[in-house]
Amino acid sequence: MKLIALILVVALVAFVVAMLALAVANFKKAIKPARRPAIGNINRKFHRSHLRKFYLAPLMIERLACWFGFTREPRGQVMFANIGEGTFEHGVKSYTADAATTGRYLLYKTGTDADHCAIAGLNDVVLGVSNDQAEAALPIAIQLFGAAKGTLRVQTDGTIANGDYMKSGAAGQATKATSGDAGIFGIARFGTDTSSAAGDTITFVHTVPSKLAF
Repeated sequence: MKLIALILVVALVAFVVAMLALAVANFKKAIKPARRPAIGNINRKFHRSHLRKFYLAPLMIERLACWFGFTREPRGQVMFANIGEGTFEHGVKSYTADAATTGRYLLYKTGTDADHCAIAGLNDVVLGVSNDQAEAALPIAIQLFGAAKGTLRVQTDGTIANGDYMKSGAAGQATKATSGDAGIFGIARFGTDTSSAAGDTITFVHTVPSKLAF
């Protein structure tokens, strides 16, 4: 009888322990975040954690080659340079205006330094023309003569006819140039329906202005 009672006690204890273990397992399962379903047989966790190593392998190889002296520096690192050189595909370059202007399509020359521009005056050798009205100390886009694409527009002082050569006049306007003038930057090309009075805008073919007379 004592042996049977002992067996029953042991069985009861084992049952209680088993139920407790099952309850703990169910509790852990209940609080565990739901696993995202896999696509096909691919384990997403494996895909993200292990394939990332393959993505970074070329960078690791390059770093090791640098450390062992096979290369001078890793190409994958970010490099900076504080230089201002550049190219301007369409021949348009930004300058900071020395002073405000009152109109568009005016001529500009080099200003207080190579980064600034100022309104051109009579017989100045100009940088180019701008389609914008300048505001002091703010950037303005200049269409550089000899580099900008296509024909350009400029304000005339009323002295230019179709086919005339042009140079810088007063207050940023273009004026008629004659043989022997310096700073000629183009030739007027506009139709009979174009008004060419003072302050009007005309079309011209541009070239690089010369400091010397042609």
